[in-house]
Amino acid sequence: MKDVPFSELVRNSRSRRRFYQDVNIDMETLRGLVDLARLTPSARNLQPLKYILSNTAEKNAKIFGCLSWALDLKGWGGPADGERPAAYIIILADTEIAKAVMCDHGIAAQTIMLGAVDKGLGGCIMASVKKDLLRELLAI
Repeated sequence: MKDVPFSELVRNSRSRRRFYQDVNIDMETLRGLVDLARLTPSARNLQPLKYILSNTAEKNAKIFGCLSWALDLKGWGGPADGERPAAYIIILADTEIAKAVMCDHGIAAQTIMLGAVDKGLGGCIMASVKKDLLRELLAI
């Protein structure tokens, strides 16, 4: 989506809950989205965010099992196999750099989403995560 007005990017940046799981999203694309997020404002310019990227079926399955999808949709456990995300960008706060991240993670997540839309991709910003399980499975 080249030369699309910013307002159009915002309109198209909605939460998606079904994906084309078989589409390859390469690490270069994921790194490019993180690079956009790195350019965003940071409280006190501390830049306490770290990122974990995933685009392999094995790692994606571990991450998927740590997520709670659309809690208001009773009885829906999330996308079915084949409709799950093909990649993930996990945003972490390094508490050794800053005790609290203020709104840095929200700004970064929205920037990543807008960058994804610009590339013809979509996503879903999620905060309902089984953090202890994710830490264990990914050795964070």
